[in-house]
Amino acid sequence: MGTETIFSYYSETFQLPDGSYVNCEILDTGGQEKYNALNKIYYQRADCCVLVYDITNTKSFEECRDYYKNEIINNCKNNVKVILIGNKSDLEKQRQITKEEGIEFAQENQYYFKETSCEVNFNVADAFETIIIMTNNDMVKNNELNLSRKKNIKKFKIDKGAQRLEDNILRKKKKCC
Repeated sequence: MGTETIFSYYSETFQLPDGSYVNCEILDTGGQEKYNALNKIYYQRADCCVLVYDITNTKSFEECRDYYKNEIINNCKNNVKVILIGNKSDLEKQRQITKEEGIEFAQENQYYFKETSCEVNFNVADAFETIIIMTNNDMVKNNELNLSRKKNIKKFKIDKGAQRLEDNILRKKKKCC
């Protein structure tokens, strides 16, 4: 009989583009419903949230849309940053959720959106960099504590890979890819 894990915990210090450092504690709750009571405790402390669905699995997208959206609304801080990630983009032929559906859901909820593939390491680092920079910018704006080797932490621009909501809206209006 194997041991069950309630969540996976990772603690990393990342260096930001200006040379400052930010400490990130990442809790992967794995979507295990039987631990919901415990998950809610962690949600309350979260500065950001990464919602991941499998682009080849409609049920995983519906859970993000129906269940986890409510979890965020009911349990997280009002200003929590959320990034919606459609994973397994390397399995395009098996896709059940279009990129447009992911973008639309993200727009409706003011989430950032990315598609990734852990299998081929596509956009994974970029997705985490995006959410870390967004969260750091909020912390700087709100004068919250942050681990840094510099006295003044600057806000950062989210570069090329980030599909910001405004960009997504413009693409949709132009009916461009």
